[in-house]
Amino acid sequence: MYIGHYAAAAALLAVAPETPVLPIAVAVAWPDVVWSGLVASGVEKVRVDPSSPLQSTIRFTWYPYSHSLVLSAALTLIPALAFGLIYQSTWVGIAFWLGAVSHWLLDVPVHGKDLPILGRVGSRDGRGDRFVGWGLWSRPRLAFVAEYTFFALVALTTAPRSALVGLLAGALLLHLLNANSFFGFTRGNPTGTPRRYAGFALAGFAAAIAWFTLAWQ
Repeated sequence: MYIGHYAAAAALLAVAPETPVLPIAVAVAWPDVVWSGLVASGVEKVRVDPSSPLQSTIRFTWYPYSHSLVLSAALTLIPALAFGLIYQSTWVGIAFWLGAVSHWLLDVPVHGKDLPILGRVGSRDGRGDRFVGWGLWSRPRLAFVAEYTFFALVALTTAPRSALVGLLAGALLLHLLNANSFFGFTRGNPTGTPRRYAGFALAGFAAAIAWFTLAWQ
């Protein structure tokens, strides 16, 4: 999931409107930001099918640090504490942690059965862990519509009216830029390699962080 993660950011900001926007925009993207760096450094693993651009063909084979429910949530306490200290606010730290954990929860409907719960790192194949995922990406057209609809509905019910045009239009633009991974317009995967794919994901979330932070103001 990409744009859909910002539904969680909108919900958190609606609960506490005085919360600074930037740390929440970063929080909901945090697991993928960490994942991009760990893939680039070879710590976590992903397999990219160079013959297909579809998101359903990506195989997330090893990512316990960034995308497990338990281990990732525990490790996220570190940046949450840092943001709390930077903003001198306990709530900002808590909200950051909640936003980051929401990433895993919102990934469950779209991912295949590859999201680890515990994040066991004792074996490279995650033996002894349990993996979840409902696999909506296997129905890419439905996934494409469902993700934007989910974000739009949450934004419409939580965001300030003055922010709605920027939020809905910006989300649609970014979602359309990612449409190749749902509809397969190209014969091959434009990224080609795991590191390039991770770099593409990082760039996408950097753009999303900037868009959401500016649009919510």
